[in-house]
Amino acid sequence: PTQKPIALYKWILDNYAKPTDKILDTHLGSGSIAIACHYYGCELVASEIDKEYFDATTKRIKECTSQTALF
Repeated sequence: PTQKPIALYKWILDNYAKPTDKILDTHLGSGSIAIACHYYGCELVASEIDKEYFDATTKRIKECTSQTALF
């Protein structure tokens, strides 16, 4: 397992994608790409075969993308 930083995926999206693009990730892993896509405005289709990774990733994505403050 090698977790990639969200900043790396943001850089990739900034340089190689448009906000309306649809991204496919066949190995979701820790979900860094999902978080970057959320903030960049891309639609993501992803899969993860390992249930433990999927559950942990789902939790991480929700924590990172949920609104924590109104102002």
